[in-house]
Amino acid sequence: MLTEDAAIAMPPLASWFGGTHDAFREFLTLWPMNGQWRWKAVQTQANGQPALGFYSWNDETGDYQPFALNVLTFRGDKVSDVVAFANRAIDATDRKAYERWPEEALDEGRMLAAFDRFGLPGTLS
Repeated sequence: MLTEDAAIAMPPLASWFGGTHDAFREFLTLWPMNGQWRWKAVQTQANGQPALGFYSWNDETGDYQPFALNVLTFRGDKVSDVVAFANRAIDATDRKAYERWPEEALDEGRMLAAFDRFGLPGTLS
């Protein structure tokens, strides 16, 4: 069951890139898809929409740890919106701080709200 604390701990991630195709591509290539982070994704659904549970590699534990639940909205056959529910706490307004984001500690409340609630495993090997 989702606790009130877990529900409060799961706001969607505010975007820090513009709404253009080029801005989104720049964001992806500078941060999550720059080759420095190892990822695995698991398909699921959230509120009737397609979603992906993303896991990032953790050297200390030797497995993939929950990172974010990305809920997708489509217009035709193209993704029009991505709402990310990240489960890593970070207190930063500087975009550069996100370079090491997958190395931040897992926020248990956010993980329970975003992963357990939608049937995603707690770790991947």
